[in-house]
Amino acid sequence: MKKIIFLLTILCISCEDVVNVDLPKASEQIVIDAELGRPQGGGMATLRVLVTKTTDFYNSEILSVDDASVSLHYNNEVLTANHIKDGLYTLDIPEITTDKQYQLIVDVDGVNYAAKEELVLSGTFDSAIQGDGQLFSGNETEVLITLTDLPGLGNFYLFDFSDNNLFATRDRFYDGQQFTFSFFYDDRFPKNEEVTIRMVSIDEAFFTYVQILLSHSGQSAGGPFATATSTLLGNFVSSEQEKVALGYFRVVEYSSLPFTAE
Repeated sequence: MKKIIFLLTILCISCEDVVNVDLPKASEQIVIDAELGRPQGGGMATLRVLVTKTTDFYNSEILSVDDASVSLHYNNEVLTANHIKDGLYTLDIPEITTDKQYQLIVDVDGVNYAAKEELVLSGTFDSAIQGDGQLFSGNETEVLITLTDLPGLGNFYLFDFSDNNLFATRDRFYDGQQFTFSFFYDDRFPKNEEVTIRMVSIDEAFFTYVQILLSHSGQSAGGPFATATSTLLGNFVSSEQEKVALGYFRVVEYSSLPFTAE
């Protein structure tokens, strides 16, 4: 088993005066954050689609789109997702498989935004336990993550450590092996409160997208998928060339484990 320690550092720069620079107001753009996922190894799949609009640079408000039409197309079937609230649309599917392509179509004001993906298989999420490592202040919380990778597939993984703490990794150095790495929560992480850590299988294109997105937006103010501060295009194709959608559609396997810091 290999063990690599990832030191994730955040440089915080503060100043006494806050200066807002006048920026040209950009036109609103549609943002679609969509995932069709099943538990690792199989089971009921769920489609979750969040449809929002971009805001200007200084506005943290998320504008939800509650009148979209969201449908999933595969094997000559068309299934319509249900609107829940605040731009969220969901749909349960008995199963998804690796031998099918899944096309998501989101219609907003007569414009179709479509993306097509295949299921990405995942290794197993073995454990999430507290370690005793420290970084700078000595008050950080270390969590030791262990996974077992699938051999020969060139896997990529996205971890959600809760509260918009995201980390992406690839199996370049641990293909087909059990692998352990460390993630550090800062000193504000609550003690004796259970959180859920989620591991998602992703493909190389989405891995690259996430790396760029995190570098552009950081992991605060609603997270990198809340609103877009840069026009980073994903895998959606628009029916009208002048109207594009930001965001990404992925078809994944996922695993989740609880974690409580002591």
